Amino acid sequence: MIAALLSLALQAAPAPHLPDTPSFRGQGQMALFDMICGRVFPDEGRIATAMAKLPGVRTLSPAELRTYLKDDPGRGWIMPAGTSRIVVTLEAPPIRSCAVRMTNTDGVIDEGKWQQLLTAAQARSGGGFLTLPPQTFAVGDIRSQASGVQKQGAGGTAEAIYLIRSTPVKPGFATEIRMVRQLVTPQRR
Repeated sequence: MIAALLSLALQAAPAPHLPDTPSFRGQGQMALFDMICGRVFPDEGRIATAMAKLPGVRTLSPAELRTYLKDDPGRGWIMPAGTSRIVVTLEAPPIRSCAVRMTNTDGVIDEGKWQQLLTAAQARSGGGFLTLPPQTFAVGDIRSQASGVQKQGAGGTAEAIYLIRSTPVKPGFATEIRMVRQLVTPQRR
């Protein structure tokens, strides 16, 4: 059922109008993020089952996974989406995260739909989130803008939901949009 809903949502995503200037609003990416990261995560078994049922999906190789998670443990999948790709990654504890990336975008999303998704996710998690001030940072030749919400729970637990736009400094490269849900559980000693 989850895979069928995701497949329909991804098919409904508008295709870019020109390969060099993709028009992107994020509906398919948001639907995938909402279902996988917002509703199924952290159940990795159900996520893997759903991802395996989507058309065109393949598991990331260890080298590809390192591109996204560096030395952190986890798993991931990639699928075509017009002239873009959607990459889903799950980072293993101590910080668990679920991310859905869309590459080769113009960096614009439907902000109203994102806010609706964010509001619904916060409600499902019991509320209590604080809005983070937008931040801009650079890592190497990549400039990123991040915004989101987070909450601190009892005993050091935490949850956060981020929207990150990353654009290479060099002209002619498109923006990656990353939607992330992070869960922090304190490590037992």
